[in-house]
Amino acid sequence: MSKLNKDILFLIFDELQDDSKFLFSCLMVNRIWCETGVPILWKNPWCYDINYNKDYLYNIITSYLSDDIKEFLTSQSIRLPAFSHHSLLFDYLSFCRSINVNTINIITSIGSTSSYNQFLLQQEFYGLFMKKFPELKYLDMKSIKHQIFYFPEARFRPK
Repeated sequence: MSKLNKDILFLIFDELQDDSKFLFSCLMVNRIWCETGVPILWKNPWCYDINYNKDYLYNIITSYLSDDIKEFLTSQSIRLPAFSHHSLLFDYLSFCRSINVNTINIITSIGSTSSYNQFLLQQEFYGLFMKKFPELKYLDMKSIKHQIFYFPEARFRPK
């Protein structure tokens, strides 16, 4: 079988971006397919089944937090996953192009049931997103429960 080049794979995968089962199975074919599929899956990671996906999202997002932030959150009785010191295979958050506030609200409840602690996690997550999402295309603000100025790194960018 002849090899498909990465550009062709990207075009095919991009056309099939709504078929998560297909894309997830492509990650297992080989390294090239995985490197091509991950950015498409992470363009909008919030659209997949949240009941299946929320723990993975929480673990990956919290892995980006600095050690100081993790220490602070842990001191506030917020549960963070136990991390190994292995780095992630991809810079997953750099592929994101949207933020789903409802999903963020759901996954921050993994760390704590306390509203205040969830707010602390949301602050850290949104601050992280503002730093890591180079090409944010969509943010629906009507579901954010707090004023935007409470979130570090949040500011309006001129067009």
